[in-house]
Amino acid sequence: KCKVHERKFNALPNDSVFKTEAYKTALMPQLMSEDEDEINAEGAPTGRYISRPWAWVSNQKNDFMAAVDAQADPEPPKRYTIHVQGEVIDLPIPRIQKVKNHARRWMVSQEWLAHPDNQKFDAPGFVVDNGKAWGEPKDPEETISAQK
Repeated sequence: KCKVHERKFNALPNDSVFKTEAYKTALMPQLMSEDEDEINAEGAPTGRYISRPWAWVSNQKNDFMAAVDAQADPEPPKRYTIHVQGEVIDLPIPRIQKVKNHARRWMVSQEWLAHPDNQKFDAPGFVVDNGKAWGEPKDPEETISAQK
């Protein structure tokens, strides 16, 4: 899934607001939406998969992913699996070991993060600052390594 998104990202028009290193930070396998096989009434797979977006994702990240998904895959697979948009699921932001793969602040809905049950995720183990590509003085990796 991530490789397809990377190919589609590279296929974005050069003048696209989304074709920047800033947005490319969202193309991490750990930050992709949940997918599952679609099952019919008889309990058999339909050959399609359902993509279930996370509730914590910002509109800005959703807009970016929609623009990427709208691109034709420059290297389409021999067998294409149909993608069906599923319901939003409220799972926590994944805790990721490598700082470079963490959710950036722009990717996370500030309304979701402000909810009392979710404020515990507003921590460097889950969400980091956006970094130099977004005009900040340092990348999260630099900030966190300096704190150690």
